[in-house]
Amino acid sequence: MRKKKKIEEGTSKDRWMISYGDFLTTLLSFFIVMFAISKVNNVRLKELAVSIQQAFGANKFITVSKSKPNIASTPKLIVPKVAPSTFRVSQSNKKLIKAERYEVKVFNNIEGKIKAFVSGNSAYKSSLKIYKSTRGLVISLKGSSFFKSGSARILKEFHPLLLHIASELLKVKNNIAIEGYTDSTPIHTIKYPNNWMLSTARAVSVLRFFTKKVIFPPTRLSAAGYGKYRPVATNKTAQGRALNRRVNIVVLSTFLNNELPKS
Repeated sequence: MRKKKKIEEGTSKDRWMISYGDFLTTLLSFFIVMFAISKVNNVRLKELAVSIQQAFGANKFITVSKSKPNIASTPKLIVPKVAPSTFRVSQSNKKLIKAERYEVKVFNNIEGKIKAFVSGNSAYKSSLKIYKSTRGLVISLKGSSFFKSGSARILKEFHPLLLHIASELLKVKNNIAIEGYTDSTPIHTIKYPNNWMLSTARAVSVLRFFTKKVIFPPTRLSAAGYGKYRPVATNKTAQGRALNRRVNIVVLSTFLNNELPKS
């Protein structure tokens, strides 16, 4: 009985081993086929197919088509034509665009008249710079031209130029911000203990000139001092320090949130 049991156990084990071997052979054949197809070689693929069929006892052969696919027969992708949508500007936006364009013309007119006045006097040519920024129109007065060193009193020879600037700005409705700046050279006097005080005093001097000489509406004006903290050039050279000593008269744009605080 023990012998018979051992024989039966051995037989079932052998059968299991044969089935596992067949499975591995089939799996290997499958990967060989996949590899051959990936190489896209029709001759070798046909030879491999015949060999596999003969090995598995198949009567029919696998035929491999040599014809190329007809690209023209494949369906075309049709993209529908969509009519471009027309962008309509509302009446309020039209008015805004018109007003903004008008302000640009106003700024150009101010710039042109000040430059024409400066060109008639050689002493004024290098005393200011005019340019447009994101805030509006900037008229930058050179500090060494309009003031003595360490002083906030406007030199008399530049009163006519400042009077002309104030008169032109009086014609427009934009608010005006007057801002003083200095270089980084320390200052310590009884009147101005530091550069911050000096820059603020110079801005206020220009503001007072506007209100007294041309009766400029005070509600349209503001003054501020920034000292050495907003340089436009390096303070390591004399030329750079000269550029940093300035008073900017900014004609604020009404379209960029630059209005003065309301009471």
